[in-house]
Amino acid sequence: EFNVLVDEYGPVIIDLPQAVDAAANNNARDMLTRDVNKIRDYYALFAPELRQTRYAKEMWSLYEEGELLPETALSGEAEEDLHSADVDAVLEEIKAALAEEAARRERLREAEEPD
Repeated sequence: EFNVLVDEYGPVIIDLPQAVDAAANNNARDMLTRDVNKIRDYYALFAPELRQTRYAKEMWSLYEEGELLPETALSGEAEEDLHSADVDAVLEEIKAALAEEAARRERLREAEEPD
C-alpha cells in the first residue's frame, strides 16, 4: 500500500510501507523499485502509457548522483547501463584485499610472539 495526495500540481507520495537508510541497506534499490513500480502500475490502469515509464530507475540514478531532491522534476525516462561488468578486475581486487588482510594478520601474529 501507499499514500498519495493529489492536488493541482499532481501526485505527492507521503508514505511508503517502510523507510530505510538507502546508504546502509543493500536492498534499498530493490525496495524503492518495487514500491515505485507498484504506484506506476496502479496509475497505469487509468493511463496505460505510464507502464512504459522508468521512474524507479531514474530516481535511483539521481539518488546515486546526489541529485534527487524533493523539487526534482522526473521524466520517467532513464538510460540503461549497457556496460559489462569487469568480473576479472573485481576478482583481482578481492584477491588483493585478501592478501593484504593475510599480511596484516601475520604482522599482528609476529608482534604478539615473545622474542
